[in-house]
Amino acid sequence: MHTTHFNIEYIPYICYMNKLFSLLSLCVVALLALTSSSCEKDENPNPGDTVVIPVDTIVLSAKGKILTDTIWRYYEYYNNFQTSGSTLIWKSNRSVNTLDLHLNKVKFNKDGSYWEITEKGDSLKGTWHFTNNETQIVVNSTSTFTSDIRVLTANQFEWEVVNGTTYGVMMKHFPESDKTKTATQLLSGKKWKYETYFYNFPQASADLVWRIGKPNNTFTAVDQLTVEYKADGTSVETYKDGSVVYGTWFVNSDATRITVTPNGGMSFVADIKVLNGKRFEWNRVDQNYYYYGEQILADTTGGSSARRQ
Repeated sequence: MHTTHFNIEYIPYICYMNKLFSLLSLCVVALLALTSSSCEKDENPNPGDTVVIPVDTIVLSAKGKILTDTIWRYYEYYNNFQTSGSTLIWKSNRSVNTLDLHLNKVKFNKDGSYWEITEKGDSLKGTWHFTNNETQIVVNSTSTFTSDIRVLTANQFEWEVVNGTTYGVMMKHFPESDKTKTATQLLSGKKWKYETYFYNFPQASADLVWRIGKPNNTFTAVDQLTVEYKADGTSVETYKDGSVVYGTWFVNSDATRITVTPNGGMSFVADIKVLNGKRFEWNRVDQNYYYYGEQILADTTGGSSARRQ
């Protein structure tokens, strides 16, 4: 039988290895405990740790709530707005425009960020904030733009670039004709006033000759002019100086065209482009659809009261 002899010289070495193994084991246990503690701390922050406030809890002013509640799209866009040579370069219901903005849309977020789809379909991101007692808006994206807020309602946002030439009319919902009522029901029993008037409407860059609140209007005959289309087929035009012109009006059988004849004057015929209880847009057929008018209710005071008077 083979007998193994134990050498007493190995005893100190064995003791040393046992102590080293125990020390390493304790280190591993401590490291695992520390890691577990760190993970638990991430999942359950202390009351003193920074907590991100949900966007829904951010307090906004009345204007801020209106602005951030909507994805805005361009209904109309003007160039050289301050001058007598103002032009319409985009309108959503026109087939010919200088600028094509049908893809463009803008969203202002509650946290001060914003995104935009450009006319080319590209996506932009940036920030926005109000300034000057919320009479202006500053947008930072590829550059910084400051604009005067001319109108801001639940459905309409109009702005004019400060020290610039452009003016934008943005809407949540574009106006449409009301097909549930007759033209007589929609037109009669109210007074209408002109919001906008264009010459050379079929041209890609039509002439903006009148808009409420615009300086240097060149067609001032419609300033404070009100029109009544009465249910009995008569019409009343009341001008700024108090003079009154009476006449008659009627629509064709499918309510797509209106004819108005002032007493002692010449009739004009116009295609009805938009007609609902608050808006009436028409395009005269004479002179190759040269004239285009946009009428709104005379008592409209939404947005900027100065803009609407």
